[in-house]
Amino acid sequence: MITTKIEFGGVKYPCRMVEDNQGEYMIIGSTALLDALQPGSFEDENEGFANEEASDIYDEIFFFTDERTLALPDKELVEELKRDNPEWF
Repeated sequence: MITTKIEFGGVKYPCRMVEDNQGEYMIIGSTALLDALQPGSFEDENEGFANEEASDIYDEIFFFTDERTLALPDKELVEELKRDNPEWF
């Protein structure tokens, strides 16, 4: 299990790194991080992002999921990710 932390707004959010079917590592973030990055509405001129840094961080994250799923062992996490992203895993 490869983990990393992404800091935003003074808070460090745990993330996972999983390998896709091309051998590239993808960052999987928590929905708590997503909520911090996008606290506004998509109708906002900045598409709901808290600021430009939030938008940049969002672009680095492949997928967001709940804390329970994020804590799964690698194999189970990849199985969950396959459901929404079969072309990547």
